[in-house]
Amino acid sequence: MSLQASCLNLMDRLAGVPDFDHFLNPTLLLQLQANSNAIWETTPNDPVSQLWILFRLGTPLACILNSVRPPNQQLNVDSGDLSFANINACKERVFHFIVACLQDLHFTHENVFTISELYHDNPEGFLKVLNTVGKVLDRLEASPGLGATAV
Repeated sequence: MSLQASCLNLMDRLAGVPDFDHFLNPTLLLQLQANSNAIWETTPNDPVSQLWILFRLGTPLACILNSVRPPNQQLNVDSGDLSFANINACKERVFHFIVACLQDLHFTHENVFTISELYHDNPEGFLKVLNTVGKVLDRLEASPGLGATAV
């Protein structure tokens, strides 16, 4: 499967994550692409660029992780803080996602990306990011009711 096809597939799956729809808003995605200062050329509506930029923010990763964690272990998600103004804060949120995948979800190091794999412009590294996020979504999809919000 190509990188673009993998991203399209993952975007479809992300649409089912509670509270994630905000991050998939087309207007927001275009705005983030315009403000990302990406080294590579981004194309509007390119799912690879959109996910790469989203995940670099860290907040969307925290939202994904929260969908598989109990309420008392959830990470703070401020969906209003979607900028790269403080890149260290973005990387800190990514770090918390990685640590939780290793410690709470018991993923092996081979199944979890590194911060540099996300922030370097290397498609192979980004493929590992997609695989890690996919494994978190597998957990969500395998546990009916997990991540469902109380009514």
